[in-house]
Amino acid sequence: MNHNANDPRTVYVIDPTADPGPLPEIVVRRFVENGCTVTGVVIDPADAQQMLYGVVTRPDGTLAGTYYPADTVRGDRWRVVTADGTHYHAASEYNAVDALINGLASN
Repeated sequence: MNHNANDPRTVYVIDPTADPGPLPEIVVRRFVENGCTVTGVVIDPADAQQMLYGVVTRPDGTLAGTYYPADTVRGDRWRVVTADGTHYHAASEYNAVDALINGLASN
């Protein structure tokens, strides 16, 4: 620990009882397509509605895969990860979900 009295760095005390301020709303949205259940976690649904990640399960309840935007600020450069751990790129959220429901889900 540095005990130098001449250290120019400022130390701020954080009050653990202080109000953390407004937190963004997070909701889970679910729908069924082609027998598969698609579950998406969306942050701030009243304003920006940014998808954090999604999960697709097959009709028998097993995991088909997950999808998420690599660029969460812009919500693009989508990635798909199948149940066996294989990574794929997708052009959009729609393409990511479509690939898991119709193409990759049957693997």
